[in-house]
Amino acid sequence: MATLFRKNEELHELQREAVKALQVGAIPHHGPVELQEEENYVMLVGEERVRLQPHALEDPQVQHLIKTIIKWVNETLEDRRIIIRDIAEDFYDGQVLSELLEVLTGQKFMAAGVTMSVVLQKAKLKTVLDKIDRILQIHPDDPVHKWNVESIHSKDVVSILHLLVALASYYRCKHHIPQNVKIKRIYLKQHQNRLETKLYEEEITSRDYGPRAPEPSADKDVFDKLFSEAPEKLEAVKRSLCQFASKVLAELDILIMDPENQFHNGVNFILLMGILEGYFVPLYLYHLSPTTVDQKINNVQMAFKLMGAAGLAEATTKINPQDVVQRDLKSILRVLYAIFTKYKAQVQAGTVGPPTRPISTVST
Repeated sequence: MATLFRKNEELHELQREAVKALQVGAIPHHGPVELQEEENYVMLVGEERVRLQPHALEDPQVQHLIKTIIKWVNETLEDRRIIIRDIAEDFYDGQVLSELLEVLTGQKFMAAGVTMSVVLQKAKLKTVLDKIDRILQIHPDDPVHKWNVESIHSKDVVSILHLLVALASYYRCKHHIPQNVKIKRIYLKQHQNRLETKLYEEEITSRDYGPRAPEPSADKDVFDKLFSEAPEKLEAVKRSLCQFASKVLAELDILIMDPENQFHNGVNFILLMGILEGYFVPLYLYHLSPTTVDQKINNVQMAFKLMGAAGLAEATTKINPQDVVQRDLKSILRVLYAIFTKYKAQVQAGTVGPPTRPISTVST
């Protein structure tokens, strides 16, 4: 009995030591500290674990990063009526990740639907993660590869953030992703008679926070320079192009204030070209109210065909329709600027009138 009692006392002491270790170095917090149940920290000899320090996610920079990523995901999935609120709870089973990947790539992703089976969830998650790895061109052995099926499915916030930041970076998220964000973590290793603990910070974003998709053209144009070297002039250029588009589209009572959201589905580009060239574009050639990514891409491609027929083919070859659909401001402004350059004199002279001929006379 004495031996059993002594072993129980040693076990409880190890549990208390683990909980105490988790409290060390935590971000200052007023009020009682909430910890998981002590039993969660009972470890076998030689076992290793990594935990978040208590309140690590309350760090302002970490919160800013999480909110930015959630905002980007929600905007990307807006047309699918999917709303993300919790970065841990909403990504672990692969369902939202597969939806996100479909929108970002513009391709239908053949993966199992919603399932409560852990085995099927992990199988689906593996399929999605393998696809992401191929897109990002990252091998699981690469040092920057910091996610896997187990870490994502176990709702590890750090792994999920690494994954989403990599995707947001690659697909040129229009929101500024905070740099040099680090999360406080604690390493635990159980030895025979003691618990080893190490406190450290894991870097989530650096100044160069991930792989990026290749730009449509290797040659920098005026908008590359504008975004990188003169961002203070961006609003003025954006405002001028919106005023130009609004003047042309005034016949349809369309006022352009938000080009990212008013041009991303291609409809207003088609209407703009129809008015400027003086022809009707019948509804069977495009989707007036597109609801899917494919329909929006088709619309943008149709707008590019109309621009090509008007002598603007060279301008459209440098722009990926998918970037327009994803609300990439630089791509949208490139399209508007090409149209503005060709028709500004005509619009200023007031010679733009209502459509007078059918589109059949225009080669599309």
